[in-house]
Parts: sequence; C-alpha cells; structure tokens
Amino acid sequence: MFANLTYKQKLIGLIAIGILLFMAANKRSFKITRHAYDQVRELEDKLAYVNSSTTDVTQTQAELKFYDKIIGKQGVEPEEIQQQILDFASTYDNVYVFNLDEIHIAESNGFNVISNQLTLEGDFNELLEIVYAFEREFKFSNIVSISFVKEKEFQTRKNKLRVKIIFQNYEKNS
Repeated sequence: MFANLTYKQKLIGLIAIGILLFMAANKRSFKITRHAYDQVRELEDKLAYVNSSTTDVTQTQAELKFYDKIIGKQGVEPEEIQQQILDFASTYDNVYVFNLDEIHIAESNGFNVISNQLTLEGDFNELLEIVYAFEREFKFSNIVSISFVKEKEFQTRKNKLRVKIIFQNYEKNS
C-alpha cells in the first residue's frame, strides 16, 4: 500500500498524522495541563493577596494601638476616663488623692482635647512608682505633664510632697 506512494506523498501523510497526533495530545493532555497551571498560578496570587491582607490588618491593628497609646483611648466618655484615673490611683497604698480638678475640654484643629488634672500626695518613691505605673499601664489617657511640688504646711510644720499629673485625650469633632 505504501509502496506506490512517492516520498512527497509519504511526507505529507506523515505531517498530517503528526498534526493529528499533536492536536489529539493537545486536546487530551497539554490543554488540561496548561489549564491546571493557570489555576495554580491564580490560586497562588489569591493566596498572596490574602496573606498580604492579613498582614495589613495586623499592621493596622498595631498602628491603632500605637495611636491609642499616643492620643488616649477613643470612644470613651470623659467622665469615665476621670473615674478610671481615680480607680487606678486608689489601688496604691501610701499615695493619697489630694485634688482632682474638673474635666477641661478645649477645641483645637478639629479635635476636642479633653484634659484631666490629678494631684497626689505621698513620699517620693511611692509617687514616682504611681507615675511610672500610669505611664506604662494606664490605657485610657495619655500623660502630658508631670510636676512635683514640695509644700510646707505651717500648722504641722511638715513638708508635703505632691505630684500634679495632667492627662489628655483627643477626640475628633463630630
């Protein structure tokens, strides 16, 4: 059967069979492999996006905690902050609340600046300890000013050491 065909016809037949085999192989395996490869690439891209989104959320939460630490906790009523200050100060022995001024609210650059002023009385080490604790552990407000004052009481002829602490919170105007 192949003996009476010329080399040119055999070559054309061989090329036609090769093309048919290539098309069959392409349809059966190469196309499926390329499709699977594309799906894997797409899923890897989605996974990278999800991982970066998770990192972004974690980073945003860390930034929010940092800003809360700097400007004070948001969304808390000024009276509640003042109560938290008193509660925190009352947990320390040998330190007495001498004075707690009224809440002062000022407006600046689109923010309400809420200030609380607390005066404590005690010995130096105890006052230093409570100031340090306020700075490190108190999350509701930020300390902006600390001043130690020594006053002499003429009735008892004793010196009293007091520390005046000013706390501030910032809240966006509505």
